[in-house]
Amino acid sequence: MEPTLPAPDPQWRPHAVVFDCDGVLMDTESAWAHVQRDVAEDFGVAIDERTEKDLMGLSARDVARHITREAQKLAEVRGSAAPSFDEVSAHLLRTEDEVVGSVIEPLPGALETLRAFARHVPVAVASNSTGPILDRKMKAVGLEGVLQTWVSADDVADGKPSPDIYEEAVRRLGVAPADALAVEDSPAGTTAAEAAGMAVLGVPRGHDEPLRSHWLVGSLDDPALVELLRGWGVER
Repeated sequence: MEPTLPAPDPQWRPHAVVFDCDGVLMDTESAWAHVQRDVAEDFGVAIDERTEKDLMGLSARDVARHITREAQKLAEVRGSAAPSFDEVSAHLLRTEDEVVGSVIEPLPGALETLRAFARHVPVAVASNSTGPILDRKMKAVGLEGVLQTWVSADDVADGKPSPDIYEEAVRRLGVAPADALAVEDSPAGTTAAEAAGMAVLGVPRGHDEPLRSHWLVGSLDDPALVELLRGWGVER
């Protein structure tokens, strides 16, 4: 896989960095996918591999909308009662809190990379997680005193792939989007960051979906990242 966007000017340096959370900083993506499948199944909806990829990186609101829509189609065919969005959303959030909250582990190289950037520029996290879940994740891995801020799907009108979360993050950091770097692993996230006008570092970590990114490394533990950081004057 190669970057799909042209690299900025060689003299470009990030004046701020905004990290995605799930799949970039911590290995919670597989647990979140498991939550989606289980909750969908509870409402009679199957999530196949293609749908799982389409839902990757979306907010809980958007996932609940998908499950509700599919459950309502099934209910119409069967002539049964259809669940409401509020019912599906509440069940999804309860299950997420139970499952995802128990598997918070940073990915190799993630905290080292974030802290290396934080020694030079302001750093934030922008995630489609709900506010309480994101608060829990940030505190669990000890990032409260390192990050300038973190932005959840609850803080904006629309989650990724809308640019709202990244626009809010750079606003809080006080930098222009064009001077900020987003670190993302999903199509929804890279689309959001590009739409916000940011430079994008793609970290697919084994995913094969195309990412809208200016640079691409395999993971935050990739030796290629060390060279890229060094070019920006950042030592990990």
